Parts: sequence; C-alpha cells; structure tokens
Amino acid sequence: MSSSAQALSLLPIGLMALLGINLGALVLLRLRSPIVTDNPDRRSSASPTADWPSVVVQLPVFNEGLLVRPCLEAIARLDYPIDKLSVQLLDDSDDGSAANNRLHAQQIAEQTGLQIDVIHRVDRAGFKAGALAAGLSHTQAEMAVIFDVDFTPSPDFLQRALPPLLHDPSVGFVQARWAHRNPHSSWLTRAQAALLDAHFRVEQAARYRNGLPIAFNGTCGVWRLSTIAAAGGWQGDTLSEDLDLSMRAQLVGYRGVFLDDLPVTGELLTSARAWQQQQFRWTKGHAQVLRKLGPRLLAAPWPRLSRLAVLLQIAQGLFFPLAALSLLLSLPGVILESPPHGMLAALVSVIGLSGLLGASLFLGLGRRLAGSSWARTVIETFGAMILLGGLLISNSRAALEGLAGRPSAFIRSDKPGARGQTQNRAPRSAAALPVAQTLAGLSILGLFLLEQAWNAPFLATTALGLLAVALPQLQSSLPILTSQRSS
Repeated sequence: MSSSAQALSLLPIGLMALLGINLGALVLLRLRSPIVTDNPDRRSSASPTADWPSVVVQLPVFNEGLLVRPCLEAIARLDYPIDKLSVQLLDDSDDGSAANNRLHAQQIAEQTGLQIDVIHRVDRAGFKAGALAAGLSHTQAEMAVIFDVDFTPSPDFLQRALPPLLHDPSVGFVQARWAHRNPHSSWLTRAQAALLDAHFRVEQAARYRNGLPIAFNGTCGVWRLSTIAAAGGWQGDTLSEDLDLSMRAQLVGYRGVFLDDLPVTGELLTSARAWQQQQFRWTKGHAQVLRKLGPRLLAAPWPRLSRLAVLLQIAQGLFFPLAALSLLLSLPGVILESPPHGMLAALVSVIGLSGLLGASLFLGLGRRLAGSSWARTVIETFGAMILLGGLLISNSRAALEGLAGRPSAFIRSDKPGARGQTQNRAPRSAAALPVAQTLAGLSILGLFLLEQAWNAPFLATTALGLLAVALPQLQSSLPILTSQRSS
C-alpha cells in the first residue's frame, strides 16, 4: 500500500476523532457545571389555582394499541386544573386498533371529566410531524405537551415543567430527562440505557448548563404554541421533526430548557430489529436536518462555539459512513500486509485513540451519573460500543441517504407492551439486512484477526457488533427471504 493511500486513510479517521473529541469536550463541560438549585428557569410566580396556562397534551399514535390506555390513564392523573387541560389522541393507526383507542379515550373521559379528543387520520401525511400539526389546528391552548405512549409522566410533571416557560418568554420549549423502566432486561436494554443516559445526563445537561443550543427529543417535553408558529410549525420533510423544530426555534431567538431533575419513565426496546430501525430513523433524520439547516446554522448570529457545537451535534451520525470509509481504505494494507509505520502509524494511533477515549468517557460518565458501579460502568460502556459497531451498515446508509435528500417513510419502532396488534411494517428489502450484516461481521473478524492483528481491536468490536445485532434477527428474516425467492 502506497504512503499516499495510507495518508488518505487519515481523513476519515481524523473526522471520526473530531466527533469523539467533541464527546470528550461535553464530558469536561458537564463535570465543570454542576446543577444549580436556584436556577431561575425553575422559578415561577404562578399559583396552582389561577395563573396556570391552558395546556393540550398530544399523544401521537401509530399501531400501538395496547399502550394507549395506560398512557391516557397516566395523563388523567396529572395534577393540573382540569378546566385548563385537554388531551389529543392523534391516531394514525391502520391496523384496526383505532376503534379500541377511541373507546378507551371515551371511557377515561367519562370517568375523569377530562376532555379527550381523538383525531384519526387515514393518509398519515407528514408522519408524526403531520399528526402534531393537525392537532394544533384544533386547539386554542397556550402550551402543548408531547408524550409518546410508552412514557409515563408523574402526576406533578406539568407543575415542574411549566415554570421555565412562565418565568421567561424567551423559553420556547422544555425537555425532561428520559428514565428507563426496563434497563436490566437484556444486553440490548443495558446498552440502550448507556447510550441514552450519556445523551441526557451528559450531552443535554452540558449543553444547557453552558448556554449552548439544545435539541428537543420528540417526547416528554412542553412547547409554547407561539414558538412553534414563529419557527414555521411542525414540518414533515425530515425524520427528526423534533430536532428540526427545536433548531428552527432557536434560530428565531427562542431557547430550550433541559430539566435533568425531572425524569419521565419509558420502555427501552427489546428487539434488535426495532432498535436498528429506530437508530436508522434517528441517524437519517439528523443527516436530513444537517442538509436542511446547515447553511442557516453556519450563518446564525450565535457565538462561534455555539455554532460549532450545534453542527457537531447534528453531524454525529456521520461517524458511521466515516468508519465504513476508513475500513475500506485500510483493506489494501491488509491484503498487501503493509500496516502503517513510522510517523503515519503514530498519527493513526493518536487520532484514533483520542476519538475512542472521548466516546468512552462520554458513555462512562453517563453510566456513573445513572448510579452504576465502576465495574458495571466498564462492562456497559463496552457493550454499548459493541452495539454501535453493529449499526455500521444500516446507519451508514441512513446518513448517506439523508445527506443526499432521499426520502423514506417514518417507520415507528415496535415497542414493548404493544404486542397483540399488527406490528409496524418494514420494507421487505430490510429482511436481507441481517444476512448482509452477518456475512460482513464474519468477514471482518476473519480477515483482520487472521491476517493482521494490529487492526483487530476496533475491527473486532465492529465485527462483534454486526453479529450481535444481526443474529437475533436472522430467525425471523430467513422465512421472509425464502418466500421472496419462491415468489
């Protein structure tokens, strides 16, 4: 392998390292900014009887029948003046569950006196963003609360989430922290908990406490309706409508508040297939937002650090195609048995290790802040990094499709507790993905362990991740592939 080709491989490695260093910087920002108990965002002059605003709680639903009633019951227990609270069940279901959902809504409304409106769409235009926009056209409320139906808010949620919006008119939205009902159910849920805790307990907290723009996470949050209107409303041209709207809101002068001391419990996905679909959607959505808003964010009237922080946040999904490119560029060196040497080898090591260290500290701090022991933190951090390696193929495709502007349907992940209804449908072509991932995992593992062990640590992690994500899906995918061949 020529020295110029080896030098070319530094480009994706360097960009990956930049993303990893960004995570390390978030760790430092989080550690230097402990929670401020007298934060003015947590104060309000509102009284619990007279001054609270009118609120509509929006529950977007798509084929999640068995989860609907428990969520509606939790909403009905919110400690809030009932004459200022209403609920919209935004039901796009097409699996036959809509009639039962409507019945549940009617029963709970009759039992509690809570106004619950059911809005059932049949075309699903704009997906979740379209459903939320449709609901807002039927309400005069001042604030909108959004919950996915697998989350359960505590009765005091509104009394704790609304004060920042009441105290400061520049606050456009409030985001609560996700907590987990089933973090220890399996290796998959443990890894998800590690990833999500790092995002909320480290990334969101660090950005908010240091005055950097933050993202809305699609659920467990409150929006000022005038902010939504000023930012251009919900738009369905990306798969991350939440990130899109929160960035547009901050571009027009509003800010977001993150309440890390207000947890809302939800279910972690228990299916590797569902988790991979979710990550594909999130990664592609981020890339679409980068394509859509990147120029506006670069030109935003913000400090340079804020612009850089936002762009690195939105660009995190590019790690996957960069990792894939780095892997491909290293193949000639493996085949020709000519690993990097001298200064180039030192650069590869330093750049690669800096990115790896940043990601490890980021995940590890999230687990420690969640209360894990040191031993468990190491195990769960390593498990999360393996799981991320398993997304190399699917998330690389997601990021590239998003940057290229290629549209795709919003496929909601099959959630625990929703079984008994028709599962959400993925494209038939997706059935071949676990087979491709298995073959790729075995090939990478064999090639780099047998030929050149100097490349093994990163690549073995990637190979193990591909196998860990793919193998649980093979049993359900192979019958689909067989039927496709026979047809």
